[in-house]
Amino acid sequence: MRGLAASAALVAASALALAGCGDSSTGTQADERPASAAATAAQSPSATPEVSDSAEPPTPAVTLPDHTGRDVGGAVLAAKAAHVDYTVQLQGTGRQASTWGLDEEVCEQTDGPDGVTFTVPRDGRDCAGRLLRTPEPDPTPEPERTKDAGTGGTGSGTGACELTSPAGNCYADGQFCAKKHRGLSTHGRGGEYLTCEPDAGGTWRWSDGVTG
Repeated sequence: MRGLAASAALVAASALALAGCGDSSTGTQADERPASAAATAAQSPSATPEVSDSAEPPTPAVTLPDHTGRDVGGAVLAAKAAHVDYTVQLQGTGRQASTWGLDEEVCEQTDGPDGVTFTVPRDGRDCAGRLLRTPEPDPTPEPERTKDAGTGGTGSGTGACELTSPAGNCYADGQFCAKKHRGLSTHGRGGEYLTCEPDAGGTWRWSDGVTG
């Protein structure tokens, strides 16, 4: 009986020893798992940050064949055919042109996201700012003829008469002269030099001094 009891006690002790070894192994593996997971996380590459989709790409500029140096009428037709918004602007002012000639030259073309801008020269100038036409000089006023009151006389004046009739005509040889012209001289309508003097009968007439 004592031998059987001793054998049973030995078997129980062995079983307890085996159970203790199993628990120790399981606990070690459980402790190693978090450390292994931490090491794996440390070695793995960092996560790629997400790219925000809120930023919109810039709107590309409208493209149209360059019409610089050509007439603005053709440029406008090309913009309409391409369904492109256009603006015609006066050079050097930054203002939109209210009217323009179809044959005016395009000085510059600018393409933008909202359309195309054609720059034309200001009125009367080219793209370099030069005047297209030389202004005509002011007309020189004609010298006024000397006019004086007189009597009689026919024919047109030559413009070289110092004394003229009330109608503006030059006197001629043999015509009557006014009382206020007695003793005075002037050029006649033929360019002759006349003097108001009495004739043989005592009548005051314009005379060139030549008898007959």
